[in-house]
Amino acid sequence: MITIRKILTFLAVVSAVLICSVSAYAYNVVDLPDSMTFADALGIYDANDIQSATVSNLDDDKRIDLSQYEAQEFFKSAQDVTLYRKINPTPFRGTAVNISANGSVKSFYFNSGIQIGLFGSENYICYQMPDYDLTKFMYLFSKYEESENKLNGAELYRNTENDFLKLPEDLWAVDPIKEAASRSLLPYPLTAKYGANISREEFCVLIGNLIAVSGGYASLETYMKDNMPDYTTDNFADCIGKDASIDMLFALGIVSGKGGEYFDPDGCITREEAAKMLTASASQFVFIESDYKVNYKDERNISPWAKFFVRWVTEKGVMSGVDGENFEPQGTYTVQQAITTVSRLYNIIG
Repeated sequence: MITIRKILTFLAVVSAVLICSVSAYAYNVVDLPDSMTFADALGIYDANDIQSATVSNLDDDKRIDLSQYEAQEFFKSAQDVTLYRKINPTPFRGTAVNISANGSVKSFYFNSGIQIGLFGSENYICYQMPDYDLTKFMYLFSKYEESENKLNGAELYRNTENDFLKLPEDLWAVDPIKEAASRSLLPYPLTAKYGANISREEFCVLIGNLIAVSGGYASLETYMKDNMPDYTTDNFADCIGKDASIDMLFALGIVSGKGGEYFDPDGCITREEAAKMLTASASQFVFIESDYKVNYKDERNISPWAKFFVRWVTEKGVMSGVDGENFEPQGTYTVQQAITTVSRLYNIIG
C-alpha cells in the first residue's frame, strides 16, 4: 500500500528535480492512490505519539479538549479504516477532530475527511471516510455538540504545501486544465493521461461532472435523484463494473449503445460522438438550435445523425476543426481536448 510517508518522500525528490531542471510541469507530480488508511492520510502511525487532541467547529470558533486517553482510543479505532480520495472545494467547515502529534496538528473533518493538499487554486485533495465507518466515531461529534464547556478558538489544520494538480506538456492546454480543475470539472484520474485518447467511459465521467456542477449538485447521482430518480441500470452487457455515469447519461438521452446491448466503454470516442454528447448535455440547461453553416472540407464525412451537433458545437465555439479546415468526425479525441471543450461548454451553460 502507498503510504503518505512515501508520497511526501517522493514529493521531496520531485521538488529537487524541478529546482535543478526545466520542467513542463509547474506543480508537484505524484499519482495519489484511490484509497489509503486513516493513519496514512493523517501521517500518524503510533498512538503514543499523540500529545493532545481537540474537537472543534470552524463556524462556532469553539473547541473542547479530549483527554490523551480519548485521543489515543479514537486513533486506535480509526487507524486502519480505509478512506477514499475525493476532490472537495470546501473541506474546511463543520466539526473536526484535531490531533497534536510530532510537533504539528492534523485535522479529521467529519464531513470531508483528511485534506492532504491542493488540487489547483480552488479545490483540495481529501481522503474521506465512508458513512458506514463514520457512524462509529460520531460520538465525538455528539460530545462537542452536547458540551456546555466549549472553549474559544477552533483548532483546525489544513495542508496547502502540496499541489497535486498535474499540468499537460502542451502549453495551449495548461490554462483550460487549470480552469477545469478550479470548477470541479476535472476527474483526478484523467490528470495522468492528458495526451492519450479519451475512452467512451472516461468521457461519460467528464460529462457527468459537467452536468452535476452546472446544475449545482455535488454529483451526477444527486442530480439524477432530483431529475430522473427511476432510471434503469445495467443497460449494456459490456458495462458491468463500469462507471455508473454511463447508465445515467443513457437515461438522459446523452449517450447510446453500439449495436443495441453494447456500449464499448473502453473504445475511443470519436469527435462527432463527442459533439453529440456535448450538445445533448447542453440541452439539459439551454434551448438548442442552430442553422449555422460549417465550412469544413471534410463535411461530407460527417455522419448524417451528427451534422446538427457538429454545427452547434462549431457555432458556439465549443469544438473547432483540427487544422482550421477539417473536422475529422471519425477522428479520436484526446483527454486534454475533451477537458478543454467541456470547460468551454461550462462557460455557456454554467
